[in-house]
Amino acid sequence: MLLPSLFRPRANPANDAPQVRLEREGRDEIRRITQAVERVPWSVSLMQILWTAGPVTLIGAWGGYLLGYGKEPTFENYIFFISYTVITGIAGIVANIAHNLTSSRRYDRTEAKIERVIDTVPELILATRNLIVESLEGDARRREAAAMLLRKQDLAPEGVELAALELLDDRDAARIISQIDVYRRVGLHARIRDMNSLNREWLEPQFNELAELAPEAIGLLRERFEGRAPDLHSGVPRDENFIERVLAAIEQDNDLLMTLQDVEEMLILAFELISGRKIPLLTFEYRGRWKLARALDNLEHARSRYRIRQATGLSRLKALTVYLAEQSGTLVEDAASGLRAEVLLERSTQAMDALAEQVTHLAIAVNEGDREHRAALRSRADILTNAIRLYKTVTNAYEQVGRSHAVFLKMSKRWENIASQMSDDATRLRVGPGRRGLRIQEKTIALDDEAKAEVCKHLADHLNESRIKRVDSEIAYQARETVLRVGVDKAKAMAVEIALALEPHIHLSRPAVQRAINGSNAAYFGQLEPNQSAAAKAALGSAMVREIDDDLSRTAESLAIALVRHYRVELEPLAIEFLRDTFGAREATLNMLSNYQPADHHPVSYLSNRPPLIQTANRDWYRALVQARRALDDD
Repeated sequence: MLLPSLFRPRANPANDAPQVRLEREGRDEIRRITQAVERVPWSVSLMQILWTAGPVTLIGAWGGYLLGYGKEPTFENYIFFISYTVITGIAGIVANIAHNLTSSRRYDRTEAKIERVIDTVPELILATRNLIVESLEGDARRREAAAMLLRKQDLAPEGVELAALELLDDRDAARIISQIDVYRRVGLHARIRDMNSLNREWLEPQFNELAELAPEAIGLLRERFEGRAPDLHSGVPRDENFIERVLAAIEQDNDLLMTLQDVEEMLILAFELISGRKIPLLTFEYRGRWKLARALDNLEHARSRYRIRQATGLSRLKALTVYLAEQSGTLVEDAASGLRAEVLLERSTQAMDALAEQVTHLAIAVNEGDREHRAALRSRADILTNAIRLYKTVTNAYEQVGRSHAVFLKMSKRWENIASQMSDDATRLRVGPGRRGLRIQEKTIALDDEAKAEVCKHLADHLNESRIKRVDSEIAYQARETVLRVGVDKAKAMAVEIALALEPHIHLSRPAVQRAINGSNAAYFGQLEPNQSAAAKAALGSAMVREIDDDLSRTAESLAIALVRHYRVELEPLAIEFLRDTFGAREATLNMLSNYQPADHHPVSYLSNRPPLIQTANRDWYRALVQARRALDDD
């Protein structure tokens, strides 16, 4: 198809140089990762052979002859040694050349796999986002699409206006918010304050009305109204506890426990780590008396397990709500991020009550001879069956919270008893030089080049097996472009493979690792676009992860709270100064913690986040399924 000249892409020499430089940097990155596992540089190999076959062999032969015979070698011996050295060196060089010739195919295959993964994963992220929107209906679809737009750091004012229109369905409000974004781009904050004052009174009620339905999307829109945009250096907040849901889906062989948002987060995490992201991890470490060290390890493990269990209940509840939202004809339109557990539970149970009622009516109709409703009855019954299974995982998860809480209190009491028998110096936080005592240890979650190559090889093999491939774009003016098409099942299978590929290298199953990743913001990959080359994506990915500023202030404050409340450690002025200067913790928070007085005689309950009241599965749900089964069997 011939396009009018107005729409034909024109060569822009000014943009060629940056693009070429981007391609070169990305190609170098891919080559460096490949060489980490498949090839030793030729110059290094040659120098090793020449050094070993030359000076090392001569010195060894001369020293051995001198020790064995008590005199220096004769001229004939030198001829022998030199000839032996030359022949050995030539043989080594020939063998190395043969090895490089035979291994070049393996090197090329590994490089192709790395390129395939770097090229495919960013497009899988975009394809998964499309699946998320596609799974919703009506206003829920519009709200989710608007939230995705508002997360873009470089969104144009027209995009802001479109997102505001999708959320508020008010052209005047959308135009005002886009005008504020124009002023933000040129730094006219005085005009932003003027427009806020003029329009806040009639816009704020609209924000509040939708805040319960889509808290995250409305929060992003309110920030745009106030003249703020997502910060490239701060990154993008992650969906909480996505790793736990993916691992639970693997463990229980039930991909309903995993949402499409979890798939997106796993793809982003994989691309971050392959691009060189380093995620900081803060933990406690004690070196000294073994009883105290063991008590600390047990308490830290119990604390980590308890925090994960607290998050598991909400994760299961979100998986249930998302599943119901993805099915047409349920009362749940969406499972927007940021909703409280009580709201999710109420929506889910109401939807399941309505679903059971639908199944009952359809079963009665089929029993009365209406065969046209058989397919609908079977579909509704299957949805209700899966929803009940997910509801059971919710109840089991919240039961585990209580058990983990009891173990946590027991370990806390044991630490307190052992620590009370020792001097205060043994349990205080050490901040100076040395290795003994109670210390905060900073580690890093990252992949080295060899691990990156291994992860890419694993994922490339899965991509080949799953046959994920490109198809021609359906949009007319993009007829020359291709897009990546993937279904829900293949997307979730990809998330599972990412977890399996990363586990040997960064230990995703460890609670401390999950907490560190959940607490960090993801890199912003908005500059990545379909049909970019793998080299360009590699260079952009590497550049984006370098832009992230790791904020450890909240993590350090959480550790300080744990020190004071759980470990009964006094927060001394020197420790406050260390946490403030090293990790950026707020001094006011630390000073408040230093004045904390723990209970003297009774263990304190740390069940701060009270779980919602979860009832057992409604008997009407099971009765509806029994009626459906009888109707389908009898018909």
